[in-house]
Amino acid sequence: MSKISVIIPTLNEEEQIPSLLESLLGIPAVEIVVSDGGSTDRTREICSSYPVTCVFGPPGRGQQLNLGARNAGGDIFFFLHADSKVESSVFKEIRWSVERGSRWGCCTLAFDDPSLRYQILAAVSHLRVKIISSCYGDQGIFCERELFFEAGGFPGFPFLEDLAFSRVLRRFQKSCSVPAKIVTSSRRFRKHGFWLTLYKMQLAKLLFSLGMSPERILEIYRGSAGGNL
Repeated sequence: MSKISVIIPTLNEEEQIPSLLESLLGIPAVEIVVSDGGSTDRTREICSSYPVTCVFGPPGRGQQLNLGARNAGGDIFFFLHADSKVESSVFKEIRWSVERGSRWGCCTLAFDDPSLRYQILAAVSHLRVKIISSCYGDQGIFCERELFFEAGGFPGFPFLEDLAFSRVLRRFQKSCSVPAKIVTSSRRFRKHGFWLTLYKMQLAKLLFSLGMSPERILEIYRGSAGGNL
């Protein structure tokens, strides 16, 4: 059975990380690696109390994911956000996909808010994966270990590292999408407003496609709402 390394980047996730770790413990052939980017709350303390591998480095999700991967021993890497929840079937489905030739992909996105607009947003995300092989971090990206390093890992961006990573991976192979759902938090939308957050996300992707640096996009993304999204 292929070993899967679940790699979780954290930064001040003391409220989210315990439930995720509890849900992952005890699953056969699954290794958990937490890569912390300098949390100032109890995230490090909490993670260190679990039988998981904890690594520590500077903030920046791309760098954190790469650090986690370098310290992971699995045949397959599964990158998971701290505010996500996955169905128990996900590991079986990832292995099944890889055994049948898929080298990378993601899960089927759902939100913790069942309202129609979130269902539509999740459906659009699923179509994006199917049509242009663009997977985002909240969809639970997985890939073969060999492919990860062959592709050079995540770029060291502070933002949009998942979009850039997908662009590299699809040069090797079209992505796949496993049926298992990954439920992600709608907290960002609730905090800053659904439409404003959606607008800023689409603007960020457009600016990136036009060649603007992720650092500059992040300044705009944060500053135009008067706070950190």
